[in-house]
Amino acid sequence: MNRLASPPPKLASQPKLVTLPQGLSLLRFYQPQRGEWSSQRFFGPLDDMRFDHHPPPCQTHPTYSVWYAAASLRGAVAEAFGRQGFVDRNAGLRLVKATVQSPLRLIDLVGFAARAVGLTQEIAATTDYDTCQQWARTFYHDAPGPHGLRWRGRQSGSLCAVLNDRTDMERLEGESWPLVDPAIWRRVARAARECNLTVL
Repeated sequence: MNRLASPPPKLASQPKLVTLPQGLSLLRFYQPQRGEWSSQRFFGPLDDMRFDHHPPPCQTHPTYSVWYAAASLRGAVAEAFGRQGFVDRNAGLRLVKATVQSPLRLIDLVGFAARAVGLTQEIAATTDYDTCQQWARTFYHDAPGPHGLRWRGRQSGSLCAVLNDRTDMERLEGESWPLVDPAIWRRVARAARECNLTVL
């Protein structure tokens, strides 16, 4: 099994960039008790979050934050619930569809684009999250312009994105629904079954 290499002290070449265009929708599940749909997470790095760029140790960092999402409902379901293996209608979650209002530029780690910095798709598949986070910190400091990263999620291969603290969240317009909303739950449950997840 290939092991993900640690990043160099400084990137030898600049990463490829991709633009998320106006009108693109990003989807994510969130706990309303922890903030609005647009609230970035300043607490980190969490052990199981691939591209947290917060410096260790894990704590609240006022100037480092992240916001994860997927480009499809199936991808959002797979990435949010794939590891636990089930989706609980009564977990108190909400689903948001955040539509890009002003283009966002992300470092692209999808397919061949990752080769620009010497990476393979192991960056998206490995469970060595510590090394992935080292790469996230390197990208953040050595490529200071982009708003985040894009990759294909490990759980389903769906396009995923993480936005960082350089993103003005007003560049997204969100519409959210409680998971218990009957129409939303039908769609989420169908996506969960397609992902071979248990529906509670």
